[in-house]
Amino acid sequence: MKRIDSDNLIKKQVLSLNRHLPRKRKTLAELLEEDKPHVIGADGVRHRFRNDEIKKIAGLINTEHHRNLKLPIYIEIDTTTSGARIAGKLETQIVCKILKLDPCKNELFIYRPEMKELRKEFPTVTQYIFLVR
Repeated sequence: MKRIDSDNLIKKQVLSLNRHLPRKRKTLAELLEEDKPHVIGADGVRHRFRNDEIKKIAGLINTEHHRNLKLPIYIEIDTTTSGARIAGKLETQIVCKILKLDPCKNELFIYRPEMKELRKEFPTVTQYIFLVR
């Protein structure tokens, strides 16, 4: 009988959960120029961003940062922690404004109520990413 490696099985399942993630994220500036802003997921499926969300995000940061912010913003769910992590200076700046968090750092940990609020406000601009360590 073949022994099943549970760690590898879990990693494969997590990879399967992440197949919606884009092959390449686009900058906010690129998305603002598109009529139908989108990225293509690793599974080949087009992920559309709502124009109103893109414009709302653009209003939360200075225009000079539009070329630096890559979307979607990842909400990292890790097997070793409770809650979720948001990383990146611009990403956390946006999330802090939405959730009215102060002080704001380059790395945030948010929990279910904050995730729910963030996803309600920006369902197409944010995506969950699942990590196994």
